[in-house]
Amino acid sequence: TGESKISRDQIELEKARVYAPVRRNDGVDWKELHAGIARALQYWCSEYKTESMLNIGLDSLKDIQEVFVPRLYAPDPHKLMRSIEDLSLLTHAQILIHASLARKASSRALFFFRIDFPDIDPPEWNKFVTVKLENNRVKAGELPLNYYGDMKANYEAHNRDYTGVYTGK
Repeated sequence: TGESKISRDQIELEKARVYAPVRRNDGVDWKELHAGIARALQYWCSEYKTESMLNIGLDSLKDIQEVFVPRLYAPDPHKLMRSIEDLSLLTHAQILIHASLARKASSRALFFFRIDFPDIDPPEWNKFVTVKLENNRVKAGELPLNYYGDMKANYEAHNRDYTGVYTGK
C-alpha cells in the first residue's frame, strides 16, 4: 500500500487519553474501575439475558466511561498499564453487550441464553454475529459459518510459497 500518512492529531489524542491517569493527583484506582466493569457484566450480562437487562448493562458501562474513566488515577507505570488494560476491558465489555443484543436466539453451543428468545439453536441463527463501529455508531451484521469459502484453496491463493503440506485427509 505504500507509506501511510501519519495523523499528528490522532497521535496527540491517543497520547492524551493514555497519559491522562498519570497527570492526576488522585482519583479512581484501576482496581475500582476493574471491579465496576466486572460487576456491570455480572449483573446485566450473566447466564440468562434479556434485551432490557443488556440495555441497562450498556447504560451502566456508559456511566462508568463518562463518570469514572475521567477520574482514573495512576501514580506509577504499573498502575498506568493496569489502567490502560481496564480501558480496553471497558471497550470489550461494550462489544460483548452489543453482540449479545444482536443475537436474537439462544444457543446451547455458545452457552448463550436469552429469556426473551427461548428457542434453542434455531436454524436461521446458525451464523456469526458481527459488530463494528461505523461513524461512531455500533452496527451489527452477520456472516454465514462458511463465509471464508474453501479454506485450502484460499490459503494457497494468498500464500504462493505454500508447498502443499495440507492433503485434506
